[in-house]
Amino acid sequence: MRRSKDGWPPIVKVGYGRAKASRGLHPSGLREILVWSPKDLEGLDPKTQVARIGHTVGEKKRVQILDEAKKTNIRILNAGLKKPAEPEVAQEAASTGKVDAGKEEAAPSSATEELTGEKTETEKATRKSSE
Repeated sequence: MRRSKDGWPPIVKVGYGRAKASRGLHPSGLREILVWSPKDLEGLDPKTQVARIGHTVGEKKRVQILDEAKKTNIRILNAGLKKPAEPEVAQEAASTGKVDAGKEEAAPSSATEELTGEKTETEKATRKSSE
């Protein structure tokens, strides 16, 4: 390793670093600022800084931060909300009347049904008895 033999990873040397002006910047060229509350957005400059919401921030406060950032034109790097998509799909289906919101199509229960589209006699019998 010390003698730069083949098979070893390159050693950190002068010349591998970035330019001083670009160190610590986001790839977009703006400085990242960690934010945990809407008050943290007050001193940010949207031309030179972007915000990253802390990982411990909950959904309620995250929404408040996003609203405040939208008002002040500050870019948020991790703006995604963690919401399940199922309730929206169920509401859309109920409003259009295509599928009953309580009932969804069942996946094929056996390999036979998956290949042929038909159910076996035992599956038909158990389906009738359960209804």
